[in-house]
Amino acid sequence: MQYRPPRNLGLATGALLTAWALAVALLLVVLGLGMDLGFAGWLAWVGALLAGAVALLYGYWTWALWTLSYDLDRNALLIRWGLTQQVIPLGAIERLVPAGVAGLPEVDGLGWWGSQIGRASPAAIGDVLCYATERLPDETVYVVTARQAYALTIADPQEFARQVAVRQELGPTAELRHEARRSGPRALPSDDRIALALAGLALLGSALVWLQLALRHDAVPATAPLHLTASEAADFVARPVLLEMGTTATAILLAGLVVGVLVHSRERVAGRLVIGAAAIVQAIVFVATAIAIG
Repeated sequence: MQYRPPRNLGLATGALLTAWALAVALLLVVLGLGMDLGFAGWLAWVGALLAGAVALLYGYWTWALWTLSYDLDRNALLIRWGLTQQVIPLGAIERLVPAGVAGLPEVDGLGWWGSQIGRASPAAIGDVLCYATERLPDETVYVVTARQAYALTIADPQEFARQVAVRQELGPTAELRHEARRSGPRALPSDDRIALALAGLALLGSALVWLQLALRHDAVPATAPLHLTASEAADFVARPVLLEMGTTATAILLAGLVVGVLVHSRERVAGRLVIGAAAIVQAIVFVATAIAIG
């Protein structure tokens, strides 16, 4: 049996937030294309990347809200939200508590109109993972287990409780673990702080490379005179060469992050090494461009 909470308001709000962030990103791209390379241009492109990242996040969260469902059978209650699945064996459910009795505190997380995804701490329950859509006490149920409590939006809580009790009495047909599953490709190794720190350093390094080029590229001649000898030309760096270095560093960064995430899903240490190598390349290019510019 599958339960689907009302999601129209949340989907409309999420789509609006996604569209707003995407519009800001496109506007900043247009501004960046119309500017010469400089600090203002650098700010425009960095802002476009950040706004694009926000658009991607809100787009994913909105899609995840669209997939939100609660599947109930004799073995478990399965909560689906995007690429995340919470598997709750029916035998682990100790009680169902209506929010009208336990209270409905503010949700800390992805809370917007029609979306209550995150954590809350009602005094009568404790720490709760919220997979709800509406803040309606009469349609919010806390599923309490010894390990974790969950908040769900159910149109008819009494009927839901009856269905859970019936299946608990019938008993399971298979043994399932109480766990959180994540299917599909992982956007980031979110459970590995070292990998996240290395990815952050790599992104920061790339931003600093382009900031240096934006602030100091005017100090470099646009072209190298042809009458110089090979040894003299070696000390004379043209702007296109510097820009090519920055572009190459960025390409290595993107490739390193993509490959690093894919490798990390199979071998954590190897994934860290790939992401770390991308960060080291940014540092090398930063130093190389600084020396070249003088």
